Amino acid sequence: MKNRLLHKNFLVILVVDALLLSAAWYSAWLLRFNFEIPAESMDLLIRGLPLVVVIKIIIFSFFSLYQGMWRYTSIGDLFNIIKSTSVSSVLIVSLILFSHDFAGFSRSIPIIDWFLTIIFISGCRLAIRLYFSPDFMGSSIGANVSRFLTVRRERKDRSKNILIIGAGDCGEMIYREIRDNASLQYNVVGFIDDDPAKIGMKIHGIRVLGTTGELKTIYSKLMVFEAIIAIPSATSAQMRAIVSNCKESGVSFKTVPGMGELIDGKVTVKAIRDVAYCDLLDRETIQVEEERIGGYLENASVLVTGAGGSIGSELCRHICRFRPTRVILYERAESPLYEIEVELKAIFPEVEVIPLLGDICDRNQLSQAFASFQ
Repeated sequence: MKNRLLHKNFLVILVVDALLLSAAWYSAWLLRFNFEIPAESMDLLIRGLPLVVVIKIIIFSFFSLYQGMWRYTSIGDLFNIIKSTSVSSVLIVSLILFSHDFAGFSRSIPIIDWFLTIIFISGCRLAIRLYFSPDFMGSSIGANVSRFLTVRRERKDRSKNILIIGAGDCGEMIYREIRDNASLQYNVVGFIDDDPAKIGMKIHGIRVLGTTGELKTIYSKLMVFEAIIAIPSATSAQMRAIVSNCKESGVSFKTVPGMGELIDGKVTVKAIRDVAYCDLLDRETIQVEEERIGGYLENASVLVTGAGGSIGSELCRHICRFRPTRVILYERAESPLYEIEVELKAIFPEVEVIPLLGDICDRNQLSQAFASFQ
């Protein structure tokens, strides 16, 4: 907590919450007195304001409200806000009763203040969450609550403890999929991140436990089964350092694909794979000029030879991202041609996918293909 006090973002959060709590307290009095607060009541309002704000912030800290990242606010965080607000309101009412015996205080004010505090504090955090993730409320609130409670009960039965290395957007997406999918037998026990500002913070109630250099200690304490490296933008040097720390700690590990391998930038648990040699190669990262490529491929007819092979199929996936009119899959092997055709039609239904069985060594077949689709 001491280290967090020195962090400028934490101070901004405290100021924002203090303003919201002050607004809730003042609004409660305004509503109680129909927007005309008597002079004697105004004096009580002003004298009670600092105490109310301080008590609530202390209770909020006790309930770890300042360890979560607002951009990842979840249903669990909202429940936490309700609990902490209720506890602080009970404490405030007890102090008023003890010190003033409610003399001059309307009994409805703490109730109105409790309600407004929940609305203001939750609303602010949800606004930040929606700003960073416009599709957050794509499903109903009831569905979100039901899913949260169901998976929370089932999590106790999951046997494999895992760590997610990378407390960023990718790590949060991986955690959400694990949390929301009851068939995945994993229990995320924590995040690992080398950014000092994130240490001790929480994402959906799961703490950022430490840095990759502390993996050995964390692993032995929590009996971790596996670590998932969720940093698609990591350089080869960063990957080598993380892999080295995992090996020294005795932790088995997997990774998500690099940014160049992701279709539409979406990360899923199915995409998690073993670390490959190419992830560790010391080479410069190539910045792909997506805008120029998109301008060249959009609404075009593209023929890919060897479309069923590992390189050809990957080319097809990336080409389809840029929305060409059609993609012609030219391949001499029937089975891989069928597989890539089915995959592309499922992922990119708006792109016309045409399979062509042929051999590029056959000049007549190739010429006929060009003539048919020019």
